[in-house]
Amino acid sequence: MTFRLIALDIDGTIKLPGRPVSDRTARALERVRGLGAAVTIATGRSFRSAVEATAGLDLDSPIASFQGAQLADPRTGRVLWHRPLGEDLTLRALRSLNGWEGDVMAFVGDDVYVARMTEWAAYYGDRQSVNVHEVGRLEAVAKMRPTRLVVVGDERPIERLESDLIGRFGDGLHVTRSLPQFCEILHPSGGKHRALGELCARLGVSPEDTLTFGNGYNDVHMLRWAGLGVAVGDAVAEAAEAADLVCAPVEEEGPARVLEGLCADGLIG
Repeated sequence: MTFRLIALDIDGTIKLPGRPVSDRTARALERVRGLGAAVTIATGRSFRSAVEATAGLDLDSPIASFQGAQLADPRTGRVLWHRPLGEDLTLRALRSLNGWEGDVMAFVGDDVYVARMTEWAAYYGDRQSVNVHEVGRLEAVAKMRPTRLVVVGDERPIERLESDLIGRFGDGLHVTRSLPQFCEILHPSGGKHRALGELCARLGVSPEDTLTFGNGYNDVHMLRWAGLGVAVGDAVAEAAEAADLVCAPVEEEGPARVLEGLCADGLIG
């Protein structure tokens, strides 16, 4: 068996904040592609942000962005597969957030909509280079069929909210945490593993022939789903437990070292 699809989370997996993907990681991924395997990104970032963060990798396979709610061509931007929340699910999710005092963001394309422009929301827009729009009531955005909702708060309340939403909606929504302070609400067919499943079908690759790298709560399903799931460095406990292997952290070139070893052993392509 060889791995024919390599999927990697971005932040904390192949790059550190404020730094580009390392030359060693870029060379390892170039070698992987040279051996005939497809390389993709599976990230919680918006599509545009994901493309900018990985520009040096010259990716040509569709990438999974927005927590796996979308597959799009990184060269042309053409959306190949998209699972937005839609109007009804958006309204149901927003009703479940009545009384939440922190920020709630609705993502439509690469734009962000908020009920009111807080200092935090303005900072988020500047840091992510996205347009943030104040709309008064987020229910007004439901007809725009948002790709996801992101609820922001302190770590403990966000952890409780995630648990409450999963208990309330079950398989009716895909609910996950990205950062400890972000709870993300997506269409039930969303999630990195589901986007990668769609990509596998398009490429004629099985999940067993897929290698994934991740480090966060939102990577747990993807790590379990793949033929080989690798948790990177200081991954959260849930990701480490879901993985088949834990490698060195990104600052020690952990993913690059794993890929180099698999290439040397003839297990790629």
